[in-house]
Amino acid sequence: MYISRIFVSTALAAGLLSSCSFIESHTSPETYNALTFGDNGAKEASKATLAYSQGDFNQADEHVQMSLRQNPKNTQALMIGALTAEKTGRLNRARQYYEDIILVAGDDETVLGTDDMQPQKMVDVAKKRLRLLTINQSKLVIENADGTTSFSISEEAASRQGRSALEEALFVREQKNAADNKAVTEADVKAVEVLFTPQEQNIISRFLILKELAENDMITKEEFLAARQSNIGGLLPLTNAPAGITADKPVPSPDVIIERINALKAATEERAITPREFSAERDLIIEAILPPAPRQRLKRQAPAKDLLSAAKNLRKLEVIYDLDLITTKEKQKEQAAIERNLGITPNKETTTVKEKIEIIPAESLEPSATAPVSTAPQMPELPQSAPAGFAPQPLIPDVSSPFNG
Repeated sequence: MYISRIFVSTALAAGLLSSCSFIESHTSPETYNALTFGDNGAKEASKATLAYSQGDFNQADEHVQMSLRQNPKNTQALMIGALTAEKTGRLNRARQYYEDIILVAGDDETVLGTDDMQPQKMVDVAKKRLRLLTINQSKLVIENADGTTSFSISEEAASRQGRSALEEALFVREQKNAADNKAVTEADVKAVEVLFTPQEQNIISRFLILKELAENDMITKEEFLAARQSNIGGLLPLTNAPAGITADKPVPSPDVIIERINALKAATEERAITPREFSAERDLIIEAILPPAPRQRLKRQAPAKDLLSAAKNLRKLEVIYDLDLITTKEKQKEQAAIERNLGITPNKETTTVKEKIEIIPAESLEPSATAPVSTAPQMPELPQSAPAGFAPQPLIPDVSSPFNG
């Protein structure tokens, strides 16, 4: 009798499984779930979570698939599925799961995938991790055949990224210079921007980005100064060696670079990448902006030989100075070089006048009887004051740095 009961129970179970298999293959997931389980895949999602926490990613993935067959919108299963896919290197599948979460999660909260295991909106967690996936799947910096590093970005891509570092800086500059709080227009900015060639605009943008990274504590003072001083010839071509060979190439907008470094930081904190990997890519980014030790340099710029070109170069120098990229001394030195290279000869009238000076007899220089003679005590002669704008040369080189208090 006991054996027969076991047989009947086994037969019933087999029949149920067979009927479940038939229902699953001939109905929608929603109907199958309603007819068989009725828990919206919650049990399988819980099993998937447990397997994931134990590091059994294959088992976790199996339970995720079963949960999603019961309910394709089970957000817990989608999150575990995405995290499991990340762990097993299937990044495109993880991306698909995160995109589904963003569409269906609504106000659901989770501690899965968060930095501090505190409840957060599942949509926000999915967006953040999706951004990290984009970082991991893309390369901002490429290494060229000659060993130099540069950004893998075209002129068109750079222009699509919104306002460049130079445009943003010029907007702020024009706003400061505007009289009576006049609103600055795009035309005002463009009028200044067109002074520079596209290559010069790229160079200036790189210096502005480097400065912004320093101001946001994303690079050290030493890194800033090394990159700046090795490439300052890009801004001051007549008084310094040319900048690195990639300095005039298109550059991403500052927010793209800052977002990249922030994402790398977050990935390090979440142990998605190692600190060494973070440091290596950050160093590549800095070198791609302005290399601290350029292997090759741009061609030296020829000085202006006519007044119109020289006047334009002086105007450019003034703008760069207003952007706080060079110091007063650097500006004065470059300005003197521009004027010196104009090839203007000394004024001949001055020499002629000197040659025509007459020699006056000494007796004619004696004071006349009627001329008043001063009896006030003579004051000691004071040294001549330094010309306007002159400052003593400091012992430490004066550089334009956000670290100068």
